[in-house]
Amino acid sequence: MSHPPRPEKSPGRTPEPPEASPKTGQERIPRRRRGPSGGYYLECFLREVLINIRRNPLMSVASISTVMVLTLILGFFVVLVANLDSLSRELAGEMQVKAYMSADFQREEAGAFHASLMKIEHVEGTHFVSKDTAFKRLRERLGSRITLDDLSHNPLPDAFEIRVDHPKALDVVAEKVARLPGVGSVDYGRDVARKLMALNQVVRVVGMVILGLLFASTLLIVSNTIRLTVFARRKEIDIMQLVGAADWFIRWPFILEGVAQGLVGAAMAATVVDVAYRLVVPQLHKTVPFLPILAPGEVLPFLNLGLVSLGCAVGALGSLISVNRHLKA
Repeated sequence: MSHPPRPEKSPGRTPEPPEASPKTGQERIPRRRRGPSGGYYLECFLREVLINIRRNPLMSVASISTVMVLTLILGFFVVLVANLDSLSRELAGEMQVKAYMSADFQREEAGAFHASLMKIEHVEGTHFVSKDTAFKRLRERLGSRITLDDLSHNPLPDAFEIRVDHPKALDVVAEKVARLPGVGSVDYGRDVARKLMALNQVVRVVGMVILGLLFASTLLIVSNTIRLTVFARRKEIDIMQLVGAADWFIRWPFILEGVAQGLVGAAMAATVVDVAYRLVVPQLHKTVPFLPILAPGEVLPFLNLGLVSLGCAVGALGSLISVNRHLKA
């Protein structure tokens, strides 16, 4: 009886049996190869950013210059708005209620009246001004322009200067003080206080509107500038799409490039604003010492951080808008 011929072995290498684990004796299952990690993609994107900057140096310089100029304008405007807001708050904070006492008020009652004032809400402190002190202040203020020697007696009353914790509380505090016994009249510059509070509100609103417009214009100009870079590399993007590259893989190099350009431009603008403000403020303190100008340490750290963050955000958003327009086209 003849047997069928056996199949010939392939000349290739025979597969080796799976190895057994030395501890458990069980067969090891071969691990699957993992895809590239996030660090690999980041390295590729950063390398692509450097290559793009070397290939298109003029476009990079144009983007950086645009971000620097617009951020510089924005920085100086923020400094101006911050000082105007500080000035209005300082003037509003100096507003106080003045309680003029009646003619029968005795100075021995000043302690008890002070205690009554401190019980009123929003009152931070009081200062008693006698009629003699008030008359002396008036004489010093008038100087030699008007003489007060012809007066037979001091016509000024005793008064209390009352500090409040917020300018908006002036009306309420003045009404409560006027009801206290021994008070002849109350004055707190109602019209001036309202004008100062209105000025403070206008400065804040106008400042926010102009800041928003500057941000929008910066984003628009940077987006159009980066769009030229995207247009110059349109063939490269089309080839990447043809070979199946995902949209996020195409976007990220442009976004990182925009962040880098925004960072450099904003850092240069922040440096100029920082140096200029530190040089100008001491001169202003000497020229107009009565103005409450913010010290460099009060405004520059937050301003520099904000400008750099804004530059990075504008660069990233501008690149994202430009790339998305091309990908959707």
